[in-house]
Amino acid sequence: MSLALTLTLLAAAAPEPPEVRYVVTAETKSWEPIDLPEVQRMVEEAAKEPLTAPGKMRLVSASPMTLSEGPYVLRISGRFVEEAERFTVYLAFGPGTQDDLPSLVAAHTSEPLGKKSRAEMERRIRDTARQAALRLAEALTPWLDRARLNVAPPLTDDVQPMAWGDVDVPPVTDKSPAIRTLLDVAQENHLRAKALAELKGHVFDQQAARNAVEQCALADPTPDIRQDCVEALAPVARAHVPTQRILLHILRTDVDDKVLEAATKVSAGFVGLSRLETVATWLHMVASDATPVRGAEQAARLLAKEKEIPNLEYAVAACLRQDAVVYGKRYACAQYLLPKIPGERRRPVMWSYLAGTPVFGTGERLTYEQVLKVAYEDRKAPPDPAMAGLLLDLAERPATGRLRYKVVYLAGDYAPATLKTAERLLSLAHQQDLASNALRAAGDLAHRNPELVGPILGGLDQLEASARWYPQPHRGDPRRDLSDLRKRLVRLQEKKQ
Repeated sequence: MSLALTLTLLAAAAPEPPEVRYVVTAETKSWEPIDLPEVQRMVEEAAKEPLTAPGKMRLVSASPMTLSEGPYVLRISGRFVEEAERFTVYLAFGPGTQDDLPSLVAAHTSEPLGKKSRAEMERRIRDTARQAALRLAEALTPWLDRARLNVAPPLTDDVQPMAWGDVDVPPVTDKSPAIRTLLDVAQENHLRAKALAELKGHVFDQQAARNAVEQCALADPTPDIRQDCVEALAPVARAHVPTQRILLHILRTDVDDKVLEAATKVSAGFVGLSRLETVATWLHMVASDATPVRGAEQAARLLAKEKEIPNLEYAVAACLRQDAVVYGKRYACAQYLLPKIPGERRRPVMWSYLAGTPVFGTGERLTYEQVLKVAYEDRKAPPDPAMAGLLLDLAERPATGRLRYKVVYLAGDYAPATLKTAERLLSLAHQQDLASNALRAAGDLAHRNPELVGPILGGLDQLEASARWYPQPHRGDPRRDLSDLRKRLVRLQEKKQ
């Protein structure tokens, strides 16, 4: 049967695409070049086409009151950004009555709309909505396939649902003495700090003062000055969207711990669509190789307090795969964020890390142990068969390093209780450093499946004759462990008879 015919038959047999209820909103603070109802209509038309074209979902318009009554929900939101004169579209997909798919957010920001014709503004708004929808479709399609065809979603490619728009700071033309001093990097720092203190009280009511402090926070070469400028923007950032976008840009691009700590603290108070972008920025911080350890850890701790975290699977997978020299970032992801991914959706993230990461240094060993703990030990129920079957693959892999002994130990509790598993465990027992745990695991296997007692006893005879163990004082005696296991299995066999 040809591949094309097979896919056709699968598609024909597949259930109907899932229903997704959606609402569309648009907002602005003051700048409204086009009436908001017209903007909503444009955004809705442009966003629906990429999402429904592949036949992956059925979009059903709903009111805010009935939105959550459908299986899945989609919030399509547009926002004009004053001063920058841009337009951002956010698409937030999440659970309704069903929670088997992850929450995902995609966003795209337009090119500047100011001084453009009405037709050109409409074109850019529509294109922005379409680009955001394409990003969401790319991230969501594997999960929708899982819902329709019962297949596992791959996490092999780096999917970036968020497109961060350019950040614009209007040039400061009205330069008072304080502004000139603050922006003149040749001035001594104590003079610039004094100038900042003078400007701090005017960031609310003077655009020139606010823009000067924003430029300082973005580009000043002195980290302490950048930190002070970020903190000076905190009061105005509570409600001013352009300033919020600048602080979030700083979180994604700055590399100084103190600056990131200050900006993270301010961003924790953002609400509405800015809150959506803040959570996405924190995820970017933990997933990016460029983020310092302290900044990534702070973001991970804040994310751990969130109830629903869109794009979490992709960020954690990227975090665990990154090549950061300091292991703390990966450990923070494993400790704070991996447990936040529910159920089976966690499997592809853990699988790609466990099966593909060499474990030799102390830092990687600690991270690997934490992932093992989440995968196998901190569960109310046994792991799914696929994760359980992975254990022996990890034990047989030299790159698992010194943690092979722990993986072998876990195999006794979770690996499939089959004859093949028993044979693989006894084969691993030939290795001196794995022998004791492999024998213990074989015994646990026999207790879970008494039909294996006889084959394991026979395997012990062969192992005793062929193993080349040597005495290791204070590190256990595999021959004694083998003898003890044989006695336990004989007693178990006698009880069975």
